Parts: sequence; C-alpha cells; structure tokens
Amino acid sequence: MSHSSDSPALVSTRWVELGLTLFTTLIGAVVMYGSLEQGIGWGDAGPEPGYFPFYIGLMLSGASVANGILTVVRWQAMSIAFVSRSAFRQVFSVFLPIALFVAAMPFTGIYVASAAFIAWFMWRDKVRVKPYGKWMIGSVSLGAVLASYLIFALWFKVPLDAGPMGDWIALAGRNFK
Repeated sequence: MSHSSDSPALVSTRWVELGLTLFTTLIGAVVMYGSLEQGIGWGDAGPEPGYFPFYIGLMLSGASVANGILTVVRWQAMSIAFVSRSAFRQVFSVFLPIALFVAAMPFTGIYVASAAFIAWFMWRDKVRVKPYGKWMIGSVSLGAVLASYLIFALWFKVPLDAGPMGDWIALAGRNFK
C-alpha cells in the first residue's frame, strides 16, 4: 500500500466545498422550516419561540450559499486534491473497525466489543509493524476490559452497558446463589 503524495486524487477540494455548502444550506433550511411552526414573529411578551432559531438558520443558509458562490468563482484554484486514494484508504482502514465496534455494542455490550476492537488493532499492528503474540493480544485486550469494569462499574458505580451477554452472565450468577 503506497502512502506517497503522488497517489491519485479521490476527490477535489471544490466538490467537498460544494457538498458541504449543500449540506449546511439544507440544515439551515430545516431549522427555518421548524421555526416557522413555532412562530417567528414578535408577540406581546417578546419574540416567539422560533424567532432566534429562524434567523440563525437564515444566517447559516446565507453563509453557506456565499461559500458556494466563492467556490464557483475560485473553481480552478479549488481543483487541488482534498484527499488522495491512499490517504482515504488509511482513514477507511480505521473508520471501518470503529463503525463495526459501535454497531456491535448494542448486541455484545461495551466489554466484548472493546476486547474485540483492541485485539483487532493489535493483531493488525502485528501484521504490519510489531510482532505481538497471541498471549500479548489476549492479555492486553482482556486487561483493558477488566480495568474498565473495575474503574467504572465497581469504583465509580457507573456501570457500562454489558449488553445481552452481560445480562446472561448476571442471570446465570443469580441462579448459582
């Protein structure tokens, strides 16, 4: 995998600018629309509930449109690469495991998902850089989970979500008493 700067561009800066312009303009429009339902006028007691949000949405949309116009005016200068393919591949190689970690938490709980997440990155690092053994990977990933449990659940009395697996372990523990 090449990490050089001559990697072909995945997307240019101008398209990222235009996409962000569109996104923030839409956010401003949604805020303005929601504010209209609340009332944007001035009543006997002062401004209605939607007054300030409406104008904030209007300013956001206006600034976004101005940014879009500047992007079009500077179209040639904005043709530089926002991200290269190799740089995006590096970011995605971290983003995908994080997304899977977050998606797994409701099903496995934070402890199992965290152990798998840490083990994955240590194994991946082993393949690329350092020679971590299976015992080291298992010890660090399980040790981090145990430390999290001790610190949060036992010492601070702030239990983290253990998910269905934690519920099953707690239920099994009650059955043995």
